[in-house]
Amino acid sequence: MLLFIKKSYYISNKLDIILNPNHLLTFAVVARLKSITKTADFLNLGQPAVSGQLKLLQDFVGEPLYLRKGHQLELTPAGEGLLECANRVDKNFKQAIEYVRRLKQVNAGQLRIVSSMTIASYYLPQLVVKLQTEHPGVQVFMETGDTTKIIENILDYDLGFIEGPVDEKDLPANYEVIPWQNDEIVLVLPEDHELAIKYPESVPLDVFTKHQVIWREPGSGARNAVEKALLEAAIIAPVNIEVTGVSGVKESVRAGLGIGFTSSEALRNEREGLVARRINPPHGLIWHLNIIAPKQIIQSRVSRAFINLCQSQ
Repeated sequence: MLLFIKKSYYISNKLDIILNPNHLLTFAVVARLKSITKTADFLNLGQPAVSGQLKLLQDFVGEPLYLRKGHQLELTPAGEGLLECANRVDKNFKQAIEYVRRLKQVNAGQLRIVSSMTIASYYLPQLVVKLQTEHPGVQVFMETGDTTKIIENILDYDLGFIEGPVDEKDLPANYEVIPWQNDEIVLVLPEDHELAIKYPESVPLDVFTKHQVIWREPGSGARNAVEKALLEAAIIAPVNIEVTGVSGVKESVRAGLGIGFTSSEALRNEREGLVARRINPPHGLIWHLNIIAPKQIIQSRVSRAFINLCQSQ
């Protein structure tokens, strides 16, 4: 089926002459059927309409595109050359229509995600796999960063995933914060550590002043939450060691450099000599995971599909 472009024109140097892509598409049909009459029937147009389009196209080119030989049309060298362009227009337009069709079915397009390292490592992988299983044509690109970086660069991405609160005043006007789920920050200890033995379930906040702590990098959501809890309790804890990422914390604790803290999700399947203890009993140290997204009216179909997956978790 031939597809037509509505109201799309290319203006030549002669301002009174325009190239309508539909004329190229009509020309491609004429070249294939070698007849204006058959072309008119095929396109459900009147013969004068087809002839008029061909005349405008020839006026734009400035030389004949076809000759009449008996009851058929034969292309001139100029027509043969233009036919190649017309066929490419037809092919590209059909491809665009097919792409939009798949996009509407969420089987095409891209999803650009920026996330905190913890969420990217322990929450999103299964969701990305599920998205691409349900919508195999979608490409997903994911980067990591701290909360500050995510907020500053959110316009470069479709969705952002962060730990802790966000002031919507800091976001672009068309973006919003979508509450996602709660997690708990826990203390990470070697299983034979004295604190693990003394406190089988929860540890008080003041352990941060009595033991060397492996701190996450500045800007980490987990670090911000711990520092906020210590500040509210009027506890000052020294910072002697900083590492980047959850893996850095776990490996430093495993090496005996000190105690650490991380998302409980990061220790859910830990089986290599580390244990978790709740911090600040009896309620623990709860933090909130949030999604930063364009407001729903301007979300892409892929973004909406992924948000729905996240919220259904």
